[in-house]
Amino acid sequence: MAVRTQVKFYYDIISPYSWFGFETLCRYKKSWNLDLQLKPINLGKVKKESDNMAPGADSFKGSMFFPDVQRASEMAQLPYKPLGNFFESVFLKGSLPTLKTLAACQIMYPEHLEDLTRQSWLGLYSEDIDITNKDNIIRFAEAAQIPDVDGLIKFSLGPEARQQLIDNTAEALETKCFGVPWFTVINPMTGRRE
Repeated sequence: MAVRTQVKFYYDIISPYSWFGFETLCRYKKSWNLDLQLKPINLGKVKKESDNMAPGADSFKGSMFFPDVQRASEMAQLPYKPLGNFFESVFLKGSLPTLKTLAACQIMYPEHLEDLTRQSWLGLYSEDIDITNKDNIIRFAEAAQIPDVDGLIKFSLGPEARQQLIDNTAEALETKCFGVPWFTVINPMTGRRE
């Protein structure tokens, strides 16, 4: 069997572009022979550390953001629906509770991380529901068939999940990450990161 190509996929649920990249990688991981490693990160920290502006803070990026996201979602064949209040959902509420839950899942139930990630994106960008609300996070975890949802939620509130998120974010920043989605690829022929 051919050696699989290792792809580390760094993402924040708040980013619709991350969702599009995630679904593309998941769709083709078998035929592309990928060892896909999902790494939830804190986009706010990445933006701050890399001195990169959010699309809404840059008039050129901002003017193209919504039409581009709509086009990209159609190309990816994903059920994207614009948020009712983008500013509130993205900039005021953010995604931190969901990110901590994903980091907890990465530790406790890595085999369910793909499904929990997908359910979280569907909740935000298909149903326009609050991804910071505990009841909604529980709903995502149940839909992802997490064996012990209460245990996952409790663990997500503790220091280990927080540290996992910090570590994932630091790892991405070490590779010069300035936004999401962010990928690192290990060439199976050379063993080098590209």
